Amino acid sequence: MILFSQGDLAYEVDLSRGVVEDLAHSKLGERTFLAWERTTAQRIRPVIVRSLPPTSSGDLEALDRVRARLREEARLATYLQHPRIARIFGIHEVQGVLYVVSEVVEGTSINTLISYSIMREAPFSPAFCMYVGAEVASTLHYAHTCKDESGAPLGIVHRDVNPARLYLGPEGEVVLTDFARARSLLPGRVETTLPRPQGDVAYCSPEALLGEETDPRSDLFALGLVLLELATLRHLYSTGNARSEDLEAALTPAVKDQVLDAAITAAEADLPAHAEDCILRAATFAPQDVEELTEPLQPPLRSIIRRLLQRKPEDRYPSAAALESDLRAGLASLATAYGAAEALEEGRNSRDGASMNRRVAGPTNGNGLPPVIEAEEDIITAPGGGN
Repeated sequence: MILFSQGDLAYEVDLSRGVVEDLAHSKLGERTFLAWERTTAQRIRPVIVRSLPPTSSGDLEALDRVRARLREEARLATYLQHPRIARIFGIHEVQGVLYVVSEVVEGTSINTLISYSIMREAPFSPAFCMYVGAEVASTLHYAHTCKDESGAPLGIVHRDVNPARLYLGPEGEVVLTDFARARSLLPGRVETTLPRPQGDVAYCSPEALLGEETDPRSDLFALGLVLLELATLRHLYSTGNARSEDLEAALTPAVKDQVLDAAITAAEADLPAHAEDCILRAATFAPQDVEELTEPLQPPLRSIIRRLLQRKPEDRYPSAAALESDLRAGLASLATAYGAAEALEEGRNSRDGASMNRRVAGPTNGNGLPPVIEAEEDIITAPGGGN
């Protein structure tokens, strides 16, 4: 079935099973398909197509915001020309329907690799964690320092760095996907209606969860949560045996008001049920909690993660470039070289080990937190073509 045509190209979905299969959809009517870009003579390449009809929801104001954000994401993508950032090929409007055509990212998501690790009951090696971290830090540095055609900084903050947005590719490369929730200084950018956290709340920085200003160091905190999970299979925001009333009792009156405001915002924004737990944990975790979680790790990974997971942004790495430098130095200090080939092999071994231990089932996010349920105004995307 042809979704739409543009010039000499058409975009078709496979009807071999008799139905059109959505990769994802949102409450506002956006649908995401795996499709083929083709000419009249042949298929050219697989692509991801996201579609948003003009009347898919009765909430026309929310629809207008989503359509504006899709256009903003496509405009931002014209500046993000990096081999480790998933590409958007174009945005088209046909008979009132908005279509965004994106790259299919090959490989396996870090989210899936964490699930394999949980099934094997074995975290990834420090070398794998430092390699993935260094690759992502390099890409984030590019995005954070990206400029427009006049040389003005674009001020990009990804705001949704989490295991589902990171892919280990077929050559061992690490790809960062989905800038749909990025903050930028693009002229005419769409302001959020609420000071709510963007993306997966389980991987948001404390300042994002508590309604404070975010900056590139917020992305670094999120990356720290990913690395902690890869290295230990544990999550900083998992409350474990802690009782909510005990955590709340530790709050000062000012912070308690901040937590209450953030929880109200989360409810108004229709964030998932576990958002309130993440907000409370973000406001109450202490340095000793991070030290305890990272104690089994060997330096330098232990000290790197501890610095990333500082509550105050000024206590973290000042930039993604500084983080990458420490991670590369950590890799260089290893007894044997570790790079893309070794990471790919470790990923395959994790998959194979998991297939032999399927009696152990892990949560989707591998963090002890429920799967994410997107807010009504969210765009649910599926930029990756892997597992």
